[in-house]
Amino acid sequence: MSTQTHGYRTYWIIWAILLVATLVMIAIGEADLSLTTQAGLLLLGSAVKASLIVFYFMHLRFEKAALVVVVLVGIFVTSTLMFMVPAYDGTQIFERSSHHSVEGAK
Repeated sequence: MSTQTHGYRTYWIIWAILLVATLVMIAIGEADLSLTTQAGLLLLGSAVKASLIVFYFMHLRFEKAALVVVVLVGIFVTSTLMFMVPAYDGTQIFERSSHHSVEGAK
């Protein structure tokens, strides 16, 4: 673990940035933008917020690069699985329901 430390002031600044980012993301969600633009901006905002949390509140900013990579890869793999498994199930359910609705229309 690194010997570098920082005071509570840093945490309050990061917290304020996270708060402002959350408010901006709420405004983006309510804005009259295309869904693609909204999704892109919200994904970017989520990535920024997640990075701040990982590096400051999980104290990875001052750790060795190898530990940071291990944690980030773990977060990426977990996030991917949390998306892929429900997306696969949702696709299967959608295909079954659309197949039944086509047969019912005949």
